[in-house]
Amino acid sequence: MQRIGLIVNPMAGRDIRRLVARASLTSSTDKLQAARRVVAGAAQAGKVEVILNDDWEGMGRALQAEYPDVIRLLAPDQSNPTSVSGRTQVWTQALETDGVSVIIVIGGDGTQRNATEAMPEIPLLALAGGTNNVACWLGDETVAGYAAAMWALEKPPLEDTGTQVKVIHVQTEREAQTLALIDVAFVRQRYTGALAVWSASDVSQLLLAVADPARPGLSNVGGMLTRLTPEEDQGLEVGLTPSGASGRSVPAVLAPGLMAVFAVQYVERIALGKTIFWKAEEGGSLALDGERTVVMAPGETVSLTIRRDGPWFLHPGRILEKVAGH
Repeated sequence: MQRIGLIVNPMAGRDIRRLVARASLTSSTDKLQAARRVVAGAAQAGKVEVILNDDWEGMGRALQAEYPDVIRLLAPDQSNPTSVSGRTQVWTQALETDGVSVIIVIGGDGTQRNATEAMPEIPLLALAGGTNNVACWLGDETVAGYAAAMWALEKPPLEDTGTQVKVIHVQTEREAQTLALIDVAFVRQRYTGALAVWSASDVSQLLLAVADPARPGLSNVGGMLTRLTPEEDQGLEVGLTPSGASGRSVPAVLAPGLMAVFAVQYVERIALGKTIFWKAEEGGSLALDGERTVVMAPGETVSLTIRRDGPWFLHPGRILEKVAGH
């Protein structure tokens, strides 16, 4: 019997971009249906136990009632983190400690970032369930559940079935080191507010680990200039000027149903391991994977380094190609 973990972020896909853009609300019912599809796929593989955390919306208990022979719930954690992001990190650590072989994470880029913060030694399978899903696999959850179960049973090489992700390491003068998975943006506001970034004029600099022209988010700005895939051993720095100032006008899909025009001053490829520095002359904040997270004081400097030292993210298609016929 092999164990696979499943995390469903109850708050993914519910931020202010439902109001300032045209993003759809991802309800608890939608997430529960996605989780049902994951479990249906995993159960078909046989000899697999799916481990969930006992979330506050009861999705784990609902799944356990439907699949009593497949689902096992972990006891509620006692760490009581004050944020949803902190709880995602705690859940990831708890599942790894419980001995699962792989963790399926349903949520957007922010949720995948929070799971990555735990730096698990076991692989993750990131499934889209948020607003911006650049880090996520976009296919059917049934396929993903079956693929994850087959990976746990067959253990094909990670190099053949996944990618070790790039991580942007972020260090300010006053805060502990943190990370981003897809992008870091310097934002002119000196507060985190509603977290999400939805105005081009707010952003002055970008550092991207992935630049995708086909998916919404800040990485779309870089993607409209030059594509940067998760597999390439480079990053991309983009300097921006306020709207109306000199610079190349670049339209980008900032959120679902929301396009904005960015005034690009420069774009430069950055080698992995190279540290760059941004100085907040008048203060501001750092948006990590699209959400304002760290407030910077006037004159404070932040150092940013991209390294390929994150967890492995599995690709369902590669897994099923590798184990086909087994």
